Amino acid sequence: MHSTRKSAELERVLLIRAYIGNESEETESTREMVALIASAGGIVIAQESQKRKAPDSRLFIGKGKADQLREIARRENINTIVFDHNLSSGQVSRLEEVTNCKIIDRTELILAIFAEQARTMEAKLQIELAQLRYALPRLSGMWHHFSRLGAGIGTRGPGETQLEIDRRRARSRISLLEKKIEEVESRWQIVSAGRKGMFNITIVGYTNAGKSTLLNTLCKTWLYTADKPFATLDTTSRRMMLPDNSEVLLSDTVGFIERLPETLVASFHTTLDVARKADLLLVAVDRSSPTRGIQIDVVRNTLRRIGVDKSVPRLTVWTKCDAVDDFRYPRTGVAISALSGFGLDNLMNRIMGFRDKSLDWFEIELKYHDSAVLHWLYSNCIVRDVIYNEDDSSRVFAGALRGYDSIEGKMKETDMVKSFVRLAEPPKTEFTGQSDRKCTTTTI
Repeated sequence: MHSTRKSAELERVLLIRAYIGNESEETESTREMVALIASAGGIVIAQESQKRKAPDSRLFIGKGKADQLREIARRENINTIVFDHNLSSGQVSRLEEVTNCKIIDRTELILAIFAEQARTMEAKLQIELAQLRYALPRLSGMWHHFSRLGAGIGTRGPGETQLEIDRRRARSRISLLEKKIEEVESRWQIVSAGRKGMFNITIVGYTNAGKSTLLNTLCKTWLYTADKPFATLDTTSRRMMLPDNSEVLLSDTVGFIERLPETLVASFHTTLDVARKADLLLVAVDRSSPTRGIQIDVVRNTLRRIGVDKSVPRLTVWTKCDAVDDFRYPRTGVAISALSGFGLDNLMNRIMGFRDKSLDWFEIELKYHDSAVLHWLYSNCIVRDVIYNEDDSSRVFAGALRGYDSIEGKMKETDMVKSFVRLAEPPKTEFTGQSDRKCTTTTI
């Protein structure tokens, strides 16, 4: 999970974690931070921790521990110290004075990773906005030591003057970025309007849970994937054929993480919108991860933070089952391996079941075969079966993509309808074998 750059080019980092109150020392949390630092282009040379009843208001950690960090950094030729916590601007300034090192907190680290991984214009706009929103309230700490020069009652120091200039520039840039992102959102709304009537599925989950790999496998695409946090920042949507040859829309979006910075949640509003508007959420969970229980809680809490309605159906997809030695079938959800193909047929049938439940199903009998009416039904419904009778009449079993009203309204325009019956549930159909599954890779 380390960066592909050579070790000599990686930034040497000292990682520090404070355990406050009754917090337990979690090994997996430390491993995750090491992976995050690697994604940002660093390598952890040394690690330190400290147990405290409460954070120190000046340094977050104790003065003695801060002095110890300075000595370790000097000895190991380290110039960057990363905290697995969010620090105030004052704490950052004082820690840098004590340690003679650059201090990075958890939010700044995650923002740096997003900036490194941003590929599209939309992602770059969103991450710059998040960085500026995070930096704006911290500018006063950066210029605090200048404000003392010549400052007094009725005067303003040169640092304060520069602070106001920087604040004004930052606010101006934030306003410009918000307008540009609004333009992107407007384009997304136009694209979404063109998808009206399609069943929308969004893959959500903890970062590095295999979401993009799952989309690649189901839709036969070759999107970028990597075994590291936040390899994918953009929403990617593809049309996917279900086993009955009907189409749905499958989307992959940015992964979640514990303590996801609020500035990112706000700035990536458009990107996360696909989760809010989904008809079905596939919650990808890495079955091989020892902290999968914690990750499930993080995903659930994050979905609540970004405003995803609890009524949206959710299906847990246990990924990377090929990497589990003592694999056992889970009591809920679907177990799969996107690499080996294990469980994918079951997943596709479950998806189709959710889609079918969202439709208004009906049986319509036509007086005689009418290709124009049948073409309309195939274009606007999920046609499950057509039965041709000896008297040239036909019975069609289908599900309306836009509700019963759209069907009844259309049928009133023709005199071919002999009977129209609403069905309480969809016709039961089971598809087996991966040969039944076809996918298209149309970018929309």
